[in-house]
Amino acid sequence: MTARESIHGKLNKLRQQSKQTGQIQLSASALTLWAEAGIHLLLAAVLAGAVIFEGYSPFGVALVGAAGSGLCGGAALLGACFGYLCQMGFADGLRYASASILTFAVAFAFYDLKAIRRSWTMPLLTASINGAAGFIYLSQQGWKTVDAIYFSLEVCLTAAAVWCYRAVLVPMRVHREDRLLSPTRRAGLLVLLATALMALVPLYIYKDISLGRILAVLAVITAAWQGGLATGAISGVSLGMAMDLAGAGTPMYTMAYGLSGMMAGLCRGKARLWAAMVYVLVNGGAVLWTWERELPLSILYEVFVASVAFLLLPQRPMRKLGVWLAPQVAGPVDLRAQALVQHQLEATAKAFRTLCDSLRSAFRPPENDNDVATVFDRTASRVCRSCSLRNNCWQQNYTTTFNALNDATPAMVERGRAEGSDFPSHFSHRCIHFSAFLSTVNEELTALFYRRQYNARVKESRAAVGRQYAQLADLLGAASAELSRELIPDLLGDRKLRQRVAELGLDIRTAVYRDSRGLLRVEAEGPGCAALARPSRLSDLSDLLGVPLRVDQPGEDSISLLQQEPLMALAGVAAQKKSGETVSGDSGTYFKRSDGKLYVLLCDGMGSGPDANRESSLAVRLLEQFLQAGVEPRHALSTLSSALALRGEETGGFTTVDLLQVDLFSGEGQLFKLGAAPSYVKKGSAVQRLSGTSLPAGLAEGEQGALDQFTLKLAPGDTVLMVSDGICGAGEDQWVKDKLAQFDGASPKDLARELITDSPKEVTDDRTALVIRIEKRAAGQMKSSLK
Repeated sequence: MTARESIHGKLNKLRQQSKQTGQIQLSASALTLWAEAGIHLLLAAVLAGAVIFEGYSPFGVALVGAAGSGLCGGAALLGACFGYLCQMGFADGLRYASASILTFAVAFAFYDLKAIRRSWTMPLLTASINGAAGFIYLSQQGWKTVDAIYFSLEVCLTAAAVWCYRAVLVPMRVHREDRLLSPTRRAGLLVLLATALMALVPLYIYKDISLGRILAVLAVITAAWQGGLATGAISGVSLGMAMDLAGAGTPMYTMAYGLSGMMAGLCRGKARLWAAMVYVLVNGGAVLWTWERELPLSILYEVFVASVAFLLLPQRPMRKLGVWLAPQVAGPVDLRAQALVQHQLEATAKAFRTLCDSLRSAFRPPENDNDVATVFDRTASRVCRSCSLRNNCWQQNYTTTFNALNDATPAMVERGRAEGSDFPSHFSHRCIHFSAFLSTVNEELTALFYRRQYNARVKESRAAVGRQYAQLADLLGAASAELSRELIPDLLGDRKLRQRVAELGLDIRTAVYRDSRGLLRVEAEGPGCAALARPSRLSDLSDLLGVPLRVDQPGEDSISLLQQEPLMALAGVAAQKKSGETVSGDSGTYFKRSDGKLYVLLCDGMGSGPDANRESSLAVRLLEQFLQAGVEPRHALSTLSSALALRGEETGGFTTVDLLQVDLFSGEGQLFKLGAAPSYVKKGSAVQRLSGTSLPAGLAEGEQGALDQFTLKLAPGDTVLMVSDGICGAGEDQWVKDKLAQFDGASPKDLARELITDSPKEVTDDRTALVIRIEKRAAGQMKSSLK
C-alpha cells in the first residue's frame, strides 16, 4: 500500500540519519505534521467523552473516520481509544474503541482507492461500522423502542459528524492559506465546537455550574458580536441544542441561547459592553419566561461568568474570529430590477425610433410652389386676365410670349427683381400694361423668395426634430446596452479584502467587481471607509488585490476604488487673446472619466471677444456634461451641432470643435473634428498632420459623414498637439511640425508657450495651443493621470 510504503520510507530515512549523524533533525513541515497529530489525538480523546442519550458517544469514532489513514488518523485512533476506555469504562468503551479501530483499518487498507477519498465515502463507512458494533452490543441486552430510536439517531449523527469534521480537518491538513471560511467549513467548525463543549459539560467548577456551558455562552456572545444577528441566532441554537443533548433534558438551552444570541447580534459594531448586557438581560428574561418549567438557575451564573470573560478577551483574537465569520460573497441581488430597467429603456428607445420614422414620413415636402414659372402664372392671373390682348398674347402668340419670359428669367432671378430691360423689346412694346405687369412680377418674385426661405426653415426644423428624437433613441439604447454589461463579482478578491478589513478592525462592508473590460472596482461602505484612502493603506490594498488602485469617489461613509491606469497624460496649455479684446474666443478643457478614458476639448467660437467666448464656452460645457454622463463622443457632437444650429437661427454664430479621446489602459484613441484647425501627432521622430474637411458645429447639422474622425494608437512617449486657427492663420504650418518634431518631451507647457510666442506676427486671431504627452505610469505611483 502507498500509505504503508510512505511511512516505512520515512522511518528508514530517519534511521539512516540517526546512524550517520547521531541525531535526528526534523524540518518545519515535520514539526507541523506532529503538531497536527497532537491536535487530532487531543480532540479524539475529548470527543470520546461527549455523551448523548445517556450512554451513546459516537463523536470520537466520527473524528477517527474524518482523520483518515495517515499520521493524524493514527493519532486520532489512539486518542479515541484512550478517551473511551478512560471515560466510559471497559465494557462500554470497548464497543466504541473497536469501532474506531475497524474504521481506521478500513481507511488504511483501502487508502489507494479513489472512492475512499470522496466526501461521502468515509461518513457512510464510519456510520456503518459504528452501527454494526452498536447493533451487536445492544442485541446482547435486548431491544426496546427507545433503544431503536436512539440507535438510529446515533448512526445518523455519526455520518453527519464525520462529514462536518472532514470539512474542518481536511483543509487544515492540506495547509490552505485562505482563512475565510466557506459555509461548509463554518458548519463543520460549529459542529466540532458544539461536540467538544458537550464533552466538557460534566466538568463543574462549582456545584452545578458547568465549564462546558460557560464556554458555550462565551462562544455565542463572541460570535453574535462579531457576526451579527444571524450568526448569533445560529450559533445560539446550535450550541444550545448541544447542551440539551448533553443534559438529556427538554430543549431549554436551545431557546435561551438562541434568543439571547440573536438579540446580542444586534450590537454588532458597537461597544463590547452592549453585547454582554443585552445577552445577560435577554437570558434573564428567558429564565423568568420559563420559570414554571424549572430551568436551572445555574444558567444565570454561567451567563454572568461568561459575560465577564467576554469583556476580558483580547481584541486580536476577536478580529480573527471576525475574519472566520465573514460570509461568502453572494452575487448581485438586484438582477431582476436591473433587467426591468433595461427592458424599459429598450422599449422607450424603440418608441422614440418609431416616432422619428413616423415624423419623417409625415413631413412631406411642400407642393411645388417654388418654381419661377409660378411668378408669371400669378402675374398673368392678376394683370392679363382683364386685358384686351389676352388671347393674342397667351393663345395666338403663346410661343413668342413664353420665349420672352424665359429670356427675362435668369437676369431677374440673379438680381432679385425684374427690370424693363430684362424683357425683349417686342414684348415690352406690345404689352399695353407693361408697367403694371413689371410691378406685379416683382411682387410675386419677392413672395417666391419668402416662400423659399420659409420652406427651407420648416424643412430644417422638421429635420432637426427628427434628428433629436433619433439621437434620444440612440442615447437610451446606449444606456440599455450599458446596463446589460453587468459587473461581475470577483469572489477571490472580495474574500481577500474582507479578510484584511477584518484584521484591521474596520466596520466596513465591501464588494469587489470586474467590469466588462476585466478592470477591478472596489465599493466600500461604513464608518471606517476614510482609512482606506490613506496612501499607505491604498498601497497595501493594491498589493493584496494584485492591481494598482486609486480613489475615485471618497466620502465619509463610502468610497470607491478603481484600478489605476498604466498610462498617464502630461498636459501643457498656453493661450493668448486677440489684441484689443478683453477675453479670448477659444475655450478648452481636459478631464478623465472613472473608466480611465481621457478627454481633451478645444473649441473656437466665431470671431473673437465676449460673443465668441460665450459660444465656445457653451460648447465646451455641454460636451463635458455629455461625455461625463457616458455619452459616446459621436452622439455628443451630433447633439451639440443640432442644438447650436437651432440656437444660431436667432443668435447666429458657430463653433469649431476638437475632441481627443484616449483610453489610458490600452492607448487607443479617437480624434474628432468639426471645422477645427489641423492637429498633429508625434510618434518617435515622425510628425503626422491630421486635417479635416467638415464644417463647424452649427453649420453642418444633419449632414451624414460631416464629422471628421481619426483613429489613434498612442504609446508612452507619443505627443498630441491641438491648436486653434490663430496659431497659423492662413499661412504655412511647417514651422509647427518642426517645433513638435524637436520636442524632447520635457515640458509640454513650454512647447505650448513657444507655439504662442513664435506664431506669425500677421496673425491677429485668438491663439491657443494644447499639448498632451502620454507617459507610462511608474510602478507604485498613485496619483491622478493628469498633471
